[in-house]
Amino acid sequence: MVLEYRPCVVAVFTNKNGQVLVCERADVKGAWQFPQGGIEPGESALNALYREMREEIGCDRFKVLKEGSGLVKYRFPEGLQKPISTRWIGQSQIWFKLEFDQGHAPDLNNADGEFCSCDWRSVEAALNGIVDWKLDAYREGLRKLGLLD
Repeated sequence: MVLEYRPCVVAVFTNKNGQVLVCERADVKGAWQFPQGGIEPGESALNALYREMREEIGCDRFKVLKEGSGLVKYRFPEGLQKPISTRWIGQSQIWFKLEFDQGHAPDLNNADGEFCSCDWRSVEAALNGIVDWKLDAYREGLRKLGLLD
């Protein structure tokens, strides 16, 4: 069986203080990431973005400020013990810079339980919490959004 890259969207929410939203995975304490998720067959990237944010952070009230040009790809490390790594060799991502609509924010009580907490951090602090095998992809995605030199 030939494995392919999983098509995904990545959400980088920004705030007025120049910070980005990162979320801690419920299944791996201390593992932080941007909310993201797969694009289903026949689904547009934009529709996937809104669906995934409803599921993962419990809020789909936001505006898209920028869509990164081109795809960001990374491979899963050998030996990764997750169901996703049996179906895909890695992820092929479309990155989006977003801002919550006024009065709206993540609500993990209305989410699917993937994340146990969310935090606003500087871009540099956000990168410090990312697992090493995703780090190059995160830097590339942030550059595409104009959030990293």
